[in-house]
Amino acid sequence: MNSEHPDLEMFRHELINELEEQRFRRLTEIEDQEMIDMMVPTPYPAALSRESTATLRAMSEVDNADGWYGLNAVDDEMNIDGREETTPTIDDTLTPLIIATDFGTTFSSVAYARRGEGLLPDVKIIDDYPNEPSQYTNGHPSRQVPTESWYPNEPTLEEEFRSPSPIENYLPHRISNGNIYDAEDEDERGDHDGLNDDEKPATPPPSPPLTARSFVWGYGIQKEINEDMDHGRFNRIARSKLWLDKSEHTATVRAELDPILRRLKRKKVIKENEDVIADYLTQLFTHTKTQLTEEGVISDATPIEHVLTVPAIWTADACRKMQNAMTIAVKQANFGAADNLFLVSEPEAAASYVLLQCRKGNAITNGEAFLLLDAGGGTVDATTYRVDNEFPLRLSKELVPADGCLKGSSFLNEAFKEHLRQRLLGEEVDIETNGFTVTGIIEKAALNFEYSMKRGIDVTGKVQPQYIFIGGLRENSEKRFKDNRVVMDRSDFIQIFSPCLRDIKKLMRSQLIRAREANHDVKKVVLIGGFGTSKSLQSYLREALKEIGRSFGYRGDIRLITTKDLERSDPEVAVSYGAVLRAWSKEDGPLRITQSSYGFEIMEEFRPEVHKEHREAMRKKKFNDKLDGRVYLDGVIEWHVHKGEVVPTHKEYPLNTVYRNFASTRKRFTCDDYLWVSDSEVYSHYQTSHKKNKDAELAGTIKVDMTPLVRSGKIPLTQPEQGFVGAPHYRIEYELVMIINGRNMRFEARWPRGGEVQGSTQICIAAAFRPGTD
Repeated sequence: MNSEHPDLEMFRHELINELEEQRFRRLTEIEDQEMIDMMVPTPYPAALSRESTATLRAMSEVDNADGWYGLNAVDDEMNIDGREETTPTIDDTLTPLIIATDFGTTFSSVAYARRGEGLLPDVKIIDDYPNEPSQYTNGHPSRQVPTESWYPNEPTLEEEFRSPSPIENYLPHRISNGNIYDAEDEDERGDHDGLNDDEKPATPPPSPPLTARSFVWGYGIQKEINEDMDHGRFNRIARSKLWLDKSEHTATVRAELDPILRRLKRKKVIKENEDVIADYLTQLFTHTKTQLTEEGVISDATPIEHVLTVPAIWTADACRKMQNAMTIAVKQANFGAADNLFLVSEPEAAASYVLLQCRKGNAITNGEAFLLLDAGGGTVDATTYRVDNEFPLRLSKELVPADGCLKGSSFLNEAFKEHLRQRLLGEEVDIETNGFTVTGIIEKAALNFEYSMKRGIDVTGKVQPQYIFIGGLRENSEKRFKDNRVVMDRSDFIQIFSPCLRDIKKLMRSQLIRAREANHDVKKVVLIGGFGTSKSLQSYLREALKEIGRSFGYRGDIRLITTKDLERSDPEVAVSYGAVLRAWSKEDGPLRITQSSYGFEIMEEFRPEVHKEHREAMRKKKFNDKLDGRVYLDGVIEWHVHKGEVVPTHKEYPLNTVYRNFASTRKRFTCDDYLWVSDSEVYSHYQTSHKKNKDAELAGTIKVDMTPLVRSGKIPLTQPEQGFVGAPHYRIEYELVMIINGRNMRFEARWPRGGEVQGSTQICIAAAFRPGTD
């Protein structure tokens, strides 16, 4: 093997091992495939019969570590049945590819680089998105795409029969294991009364894939915007990222989204709110995969290393929901797997980009503090860091608490539309002709404002009058109308821009004051993000920094670093680009302190004299097992990994022996075990329904068929112990083990204790750690 590609040696060994196993099965002509399947850990999580959760639906289906996939792609390189084998041909597509996704509030981007040796990666950006408006991008392929999607209210007759267009081809299929359309009120878990499997309700089959043709995403929405469009036909999903942020400043946006999400749930288009994020990401990854495949960058055998950026202020729950949506989308797009997903905070990713690109004279050096102001489409985030190491770049923790405001550039669009709406009141008779509506007219005008006006206007200086075309409008000097035109001057634009500019200044000033009070002198403010290119915002903040610097008694001004001070001038992709840089070298990141707790749900014998927690159990939650005559509490959580705990890269957490009782008349013996996660303080021995577990949610399940062990006589029939009234039954004792391996958690069922693995499931737990944790 080429020594320059050490990872390929591991790939080759894995490939050979799999081929040897295939040959062994063929030569020995094993007939009992069912028995083999029982011995191999199942890679697919069993569908739960209780209420489905987003975490459960997002469990990884592939039982594989370190992102190695696509082995079948090279099977034809080897003579499987003969004695001679050839080494797989080495090509670049077998080298892992880093894929970094910035799911932004208003725009998203994807960057990538191939793993290799060297201090820095060769980062490239995905572009050429479907239906991008070339009239607004000067003919250059766009390197970002709107984070927006439309769901139809009802498919029309035309839509039912027309051929799907490239971007309207489908709504993503749902995952069948843990299907989001599974019945919510079934519970096939227990069998305490000894019922046979045949007497229990069957799990409903997976729902058929959604077939509506009019799902539109990205630039496809702008293509659909016309003056005569019927907005009532669509459910518009915008700023869906803010739904994950439960803070007070996103309440208004979440309130706008909630009725749309409820409508989609009522129509059974989605099951969980984050499904709309998964649907969008599916389209984004499908486009990314198509472009990389067509350019020869990847093949089916390429290992994919996924990286996701998240806001620094997000909770573990928000990160987990985003991680789940991404896991689903990666599977739907057949784009590797999200196992061992690496999370990077958006400010750290942006800082990695900026510090690499700063020209001489603006460089931020080791030990220097700076304020990063990330002005995006939805939020403007302020984070103050110190450079702790330059190569590889490592930043300190936030020197003062990060802060933000909901005054991104998309709110300029909203202010523009509201301004136009107020000025067009009373003009409906003249302009609503040929099917045109005021709403459609304003939406069309807003596109020109988005891609042209707001980017070039500097409201702090002289502004030339702008003319907005409105067909049918009559001249009116009092309203400042010309024929077919609305005239807008500097005063109009000041009215539109001022609320955002004032709040961003207030945010920046607050962060600088906090840093100074904490004895950190910040002399450089880095303005990044799409809104950061605004001439109005740059000029306004420069003047504000002069004022702040004087109030602090600084001899010189606090310097504002913008895109003009960087080697590259593409701030709209700074976060995804910087995420690749950060993922290139993962070592020396934050300490592995978990932000979440994990535990198993078990059936525990009711012993209030031993466990005081049992005293709080409600009477109806206890049951007398008719098989062994004992009293049990069902649905008790035994927590093993606790929030705030330092977790090593690899550790096993074995649970005391658990058992299930089965009637002797049973035909099959299936044990279902559940893994739970909580971001709150937790206590063992309480049931899932107890208030102390109110924040707990399902993280995964193991469904293990112990039938072969019973039928083979390895598990004997048991009689009730002396003093207990029951019936002959099978008591199946086994061990549950939780295994942390990097940013993955694998949980196994072993029989007997310490013996063979009878079933297992693996999930990603990247969201349980601070972003940047290896």
